[in-house]
Amino acid sequence: MHCVRRVTASAEIRRQTGRATTEHSGQMRIDHHAYQRATRVAGMGFMCQLAFGLVLLLFHFAVSRDTAMVFGAIFVLVGLLAWLGLILLFNQHKLEQLEALEYEEIDARRTAESVFEAVDDEVRVAARRLRLMYRWLMPITSLLLAASLGGLAWWMLRRLAAVPDHADYFLTEYTGWVVAICLGFSALSFIISRFVAGMAKQPAWQNLRGGAAYMVGNSLVTLAIAVGQGFRFFDKDEVIERIAYAIPVFMVVIAVEVVLNFILNLYRPRVPGEMPRPAFDSKLLSLFSAPDNLVRSVNEAVNYQFGFDIAGSWGYQLLLRSFAWLLGVGAFVLLGLNMLVIVEPHEQAVKLSRGRIVDDQVYTSGVTWKLPWPFQTAEVFDVTRVRTLHLTSAQVTEADVQLWTMKLGHNFDAPLVPFIVGRSQLTRGTSEDVRLTAESERVAGNLALMDIEIILDYRIREDGGLRDYLAFTSDVYLRRDKMTMREKALRAIALRETSQLLSGLSIDELLGRERAELPARVAARVQDAFDASATGIEVVAVNMPLMRPAGDEQAGAFEELSISREARQQFAENARQHVVAGSAQLVGNPDRIDEILAAVGTWERLRAEHGLEAPQTVEQRIRVETMLTSAGGEAAQIIAEAERDRWVSLIGARAETNRLRGQTSAYQAAPRLYRERERMNVLASMLGWTNKYILCVSPDRVDFDLDLRELNTMLNIGDIVEDAGGTQ
Repeated sequence: MHCVRRVTASAEIRRQTGRATTEHSGQMRIDHHAYQRATRVAGMGFMCQLAFGLVLLLFHFAVSRDTAMVFGAIFVLVGLLAWLGLILLFNQHKLEQLEALEYEEIDARRTAESVFEAVDDEVRVAARRLRLMYRWLMPITSLLLAASLGGLAWWMLRRLAAVPDHADYFLTEYTGWVVAICLGFSALSFIISRFVAGMAKQPAWQNLRGGAAYMVGNSLVTLAIAVGQGFRFFDKDEVIERIAYAIPVFMVVIAVEVVLNFILNLYRPRVPGEMPRPAFDSKLLSLFSAPDNLVRSVNEAVNYQFGFDIAGSWGYQLLLRSFAWLLGVGAFVLLGLNMLVIVEPHEQAVKLSRGRIVDDQVYTSGVTWKLPWPFQTAEVFDVTRVRTLHLTSAQVTEADVQLWTMKLGHNFDAPLVPFIVGRSQLTRGTSEDVRLTAESERVAGNLALMDIEIILDYRIREDGGLRDYLAFTSDVYLRRDKMTMREKALRAIALRETSQLLSGLSIDELLGRERAELPARVAARVQDAFDASATGIEVVAVNMPLMRPAGDEQAGAFEELSISREARQQFAENARQHVVAGSAQLVGNPDRIDEILAAVGTWERLRAEHGLEAPQTVEQRIRVETMLTSAGGEAAQIIAEAERDRWVSLIGARAETNRLRGQTSAYQAAPRLYRERERMNVLASMLGWTNKYILCVSPDRVDFDLDLRELNTMLNIGDIVEDAGGTQ
């Protein structure tokens, strides 16, 4: 029976790796001694990582509290997971090599194949465990490392965000010790990372790159802490605070890279004989652990862009040889530029040394020299620029129309705090809307609230104001603050003076005659307070774009009062217009209405005293009619129509009289004929449209039986047809 001998995957990896090592180096032999050395190096990295982290952590808790130190210690201690995984991995490699040597010795003693050789994979326990480590231990270690970095970074950021005004942010007083410790750890970490990265160039030790990468991460973090603490010697505490924020951000970046490496490893094709690369092997940190690879990559990129080997040309080599001189010249130029300060005509400058003004001198326009940084710095200020400071909440979105009843919550960046002013004279002493005690009634009866938006425009005084401006307070931003310390102090002083001024004015004055002069009064009072506090500031203007009674209901009441006044005035104007129009229509000339009404009143009094037919009453009536006729209008027209009708009736009566007088002679001449003619005229006028029948027969001989009907031709067509047929 022939059995096919199966070669384990671990043995195949070992053989191919050994061949590759022989081809490249020709010297290193991969056996259990090589992996034992790698295990020792990983153990050394683990112990160094543990020592660095414990020293940083103990310094925070035992010597002096420092937030940046404890953040750095957390980052360093998390790296123990990577080194622990490498220790277990290389130790299993060593066991696998020893197991392989044992089986090779057994195979060498055999003279013939055995049936037991078919179960070689199942018998080699160390090789199977090595495969399981690559399949499960390394991915789990990588994900656990990423989760630890991400979770601890989230905790750090939450802790920094929850600290109000840096109350729990610790800064050690042993700044020199911190700088020395961090610089020492940074140098040791970089040396260890370079040593481990050099070992990782060998294929058997290539997984050490993950430990070297994390070790150079330790170097970067501790170097950043040392630099931040160094800036504290120049009173620049904000640098170490920013570094404390940068450490968790850096941890998040590394965690994201580890997760991406894990995902890419799932889809990366497996090459026979190639050792899988752990996900915590950061390529980003590997650039710092092996900077020569970065230079080599830059040279290759330059050659690729130009299409030929430009890195080997004489010009490129000359540049490399002269690079130190060029770097020195550049540093000298930068140093000179750093010492040169140019002050524009609209600017003023001061020189600072460790946060203090040098010689207490202010420099105007021109060229000024100073010592290089960090020994001296220069601060240049534009003294003509007008700065804006919102004393109250600022409007985010400005409405087209500002109504008192408009809700202001969505228009301002913060709730608008009302000012206390004197109560209106219309409602002074009344408190019908609330129930108050006697004392509260006495106080509240004289007070009111107003919503006022106040904007202060200011600038630095040109005549020596910059020195006072800098000495007043600093421009430091506290965490979660939108204003600097100087702006907060100026705002407090201005609000104090404004509140005191407004408390002495009533709401009627603020909404009435004092409104136009109020900004100027506030500006003058705030300027006096600024001068008394030596702020070095000149108040340019005070703007009040919004001023209204506080609250929606009170504002509505004020609007209702204004609306009622306008309505009353409009009603009076409408009535006055109606009176003028009626007077003009009735009299004709509105200017004479009072005179005519007085004359009419006199006529009514005379009529009541003497009667309607009294001479004085008639004379007064004639006078009134004359006035109405001369003024024109409907009254004159009515009088004219009355006179016209009177004349018409008189003329008609006179015509009827003359007609009757003319008929008297006719009646006397022939009375019977006159009566018959008049009778016929009456019949003709009254019976003109009546059907009349004339009979020429004696009435005694006629017997009448008539049905006098008048047929409607539109409704009795059949009767008409029958009558027509009967006639035919």
